Amino acid sequence: MSYIREKRMSRGLKQALDSEEDVQDRFLAAEEEEFDNFSENLTLKIENQEVLNQKGKNNSSIVPIKEGNPGTIVFEVVKAEKVKEGRSTFVKYTLSVGSEGGTESRPGIIEKRYSDFSVLNSKLRRTFPKEMEDVSFPGKLMLGNFSSETIAQRSRAFEQYLTHLFTIDCVRFSDEFKDFLYQRQIQEGIDCAQSGNFSRCVDVLEGHLPVQRGLQGDQHADVVGTLCMLSACHQKLGNREAALRYAESALSCMDNNTNSALLVSLLHHTIYLCWLLNHEKSHLESRLASLGDKGGKSQELLSVILSSNKAE
Repeated sequence: MSYIREKRMSRGLKQALDSEEDVQDRFLAAEEEEFDNFSENLTLKIENQEVLNQKGKNNSSIVPIKEGNPGTIVFEVVKAEKVKEGRSTFVKYTLSVGSEGGTESRPGIIEKRYSDFSVLNSKLRRTFPKEMEDVSFPGKLMLGNFSSETIAQRSRAFEQYLTHLFTIDCVRFSDEFKDFLYQRQIQEGIDCAQSGNFSRCVDVLEGHLPVQRGLQGDQHADVVGTLCMLSACHQKLGNREAALRYAESALSCMDNNTNSALLVSLLHHTIYLCWLLNHEKSHLESRLASLGDKGGKSQELLSVILSSNKAE
């Protein structure tokens, strides 16, 4: 009798396990089918949903920029597309991040997946538990993660999530938020300049400058450093007009900061570009002369920036 009971129990356990595997297989098959039915580009659906959601309302993804940078910053998911990498399937969200009414000709573009947002959210909740108490984050679903409705709703939720984070000063200026939005890419650009790949440096920095500028404000030393790097790299590539525009923008952001280690080199750099392009430069020469002993011999601008970055 004992042998018979053991056989029955063993058979019952196997049936239960087989049943659980069948459920898991059906679940994975449903997710895979849902993913395969998910359109390649959700831009139109997302935009249509935005129109419906925002009809008669103010845009909740626009907030005032502080720290002396006039205008507003906008977080907007402009595209969502399916990606398959080996056995992994996920949705990649393309976000436009820029200053409304700012001086940039184009917004910054960043690409993130749900797991990137989730990691950021976990880090911030550990570092700022009190400040993050009222911040909503879209949860993971058992089913329906790849439906067009879920992607559209999640896109709106991500915009609102980033907007909320932006309004919390300690979060906005945190390393976690900077790393998520642009810091790694800015460092990539600096590394490209260090290795002499100036074209790649320009592409990377120009894509993320609007994000950095919107988050930190024009007067921040990191923003000035990025503007100087872009000017120096454009000069290396022979793009003198672009180099001058970035140099003048950097000087404008520095205002009357005579203590900056970059100022002397930047003034010499800008005066030289004006001379090459036959532009008026007397106002720059007067500014350099007003520095007195600080206006002596200058290093190449790119060298100063790279040296400063290594010191940090």
